[in-house]
Amino acid sequence: MKITEIKQAVIGHNIVLRIVTDKGIDGYSEIENTKESYIGAVVPYFAGLVKGLDPTDVSYVMAAMKRAGAFKPWGAVVSAIEMACWDIAGKEAGVPVYKLLGGKVRNKVRVYNGSFKTEKMKETKAPDGTILGGQYEKMDSPEAVGESMLALSERPEGFTICKMAFGWHARNFWKQFGLDEYAYNTYPPMNGSERTNRGSMLTERGFNALVEYVDRLKGVIGDKIGLALDCGPGFCAADALRFAKAVEPYHLLWLEDMIAGDYTPHTMAHVYRDITMQTSTPIHTGEQIYLRENYRELIEGQCVNVVGPDPADCGGIAELKWIAEYADLHGIHMAPHGTFDGIFGMAALTQVCATMPQNYIAYEYPAGNPDWWYDIVEGLPDNFLRDGHVEVWDRPGIGVEFNIPKAEKYLRPEDKDFFR
Repeated sequence: MKITEIKQAVIGHNIVLRIVTDKGIDGYSEIENTKESYIGAVVPYFAGLVKGLDPTDVSYVMAAMKRAGAFKPWGAVVSAIEMACWDIAGKEAGVPVYKLLGGKVRNKVRVYNGSFKTEKMKETKAPDGTILGGQYEKMDSPEAVGESMLALSERPEGFTICKMAFGWHARNFWKQFGLDEYAYNTYPPMNGSERTNRGSMLTERGFNALVEYVDRLKGVIGDKIGLALDCGPGFCAADALRFAKAVEPYHLLWLEDMIAGDYTPHTMAHVYRDITMQTSTPIHTGEQIYLRENYRELIEGQCVNVVGPDPADCGGIAELKWIAEYADLHGIHMAPHGTFDGIFGMAALTQVCATMPQNYIAYEYPAGNPDWWYDIVEGLPDNFLRDGHVEVWDRPGIGVEFNIPKAEKYLRPEDKDFFR
């Protein structure tokens, strides 16, 4: 079997890849979000690197292209091609991908809320129109956020873990407390947002507002829901440590990306280690790191308690499993990122997380975006997301296929040949 072509199309909010083979078996994956102007533009380059290769030799295909990737977003195409190759390999063998990854150790996989929304959540969009995962950012109080989290836990989907954008990672966070001066220095906004003052030391009032928010939020949800906070980056090291120690009584699942993470092509592992070693609050990072080699310092130095690679950025699902197993050897937990990865990304995450060791906590659930995505795919079991878990299903490959007549209706004119 040989790869003859890699096609791409924008469907909803993601670029979708289709790997075409000379045997008539296609593989599909989604690139995290729609970055067509620069990510889509490099797909033909990567296609040229792997054309003519056997897609079922996934490691060989990966070796042919991984040198051309990099920290997010430049590893996105490599990661998507890798996942689509696994889809083909599973279909060729007639088995779900988890069988090819060593077999499952769990029949259902725990998830946390990610991009899943309820009617109580207000949609948040970036300047380019992309729907963001920080669903709670426009709520006017921690009590309102808590009630929304309880609503998630009480739905049939029954989320047992919720994560929210917090502090530096949340737009206008301190304005809820009437604070315009919450840090000692101001920097220009990033990406057109109002996330300013990153890296500056907080004022005492600004710091106290963080702790107060956690106290009020936990006062609503209690121990009914596991709470994780996506914090930055933006904290200076001193504030990160003081905050982690201040919230120790609240039994948070993790504090994410306080020092580095989103928007940073480095890990600052040595700074994370100093914080991790001095608090019992779990510290988390890693969603945008590319390849196992770039997790080595974090893991071997035990610089964090939790890593959260995204299969759409780290190099795909085999890379994700390798990172999980290496982390397990060092006593570090695994909570993969995935909020923007779409339904094919959700299926890929389910396949690989079913095979992970016991350091696995939960993956960030990527919802169909827009909702009509659920109408254009086949293979998902009925009620596959229940009680905070996704059921592991047994269709060959990644386990999801397009209903092509339905999906074609959502293709743009310039993508009309995607399925042909």
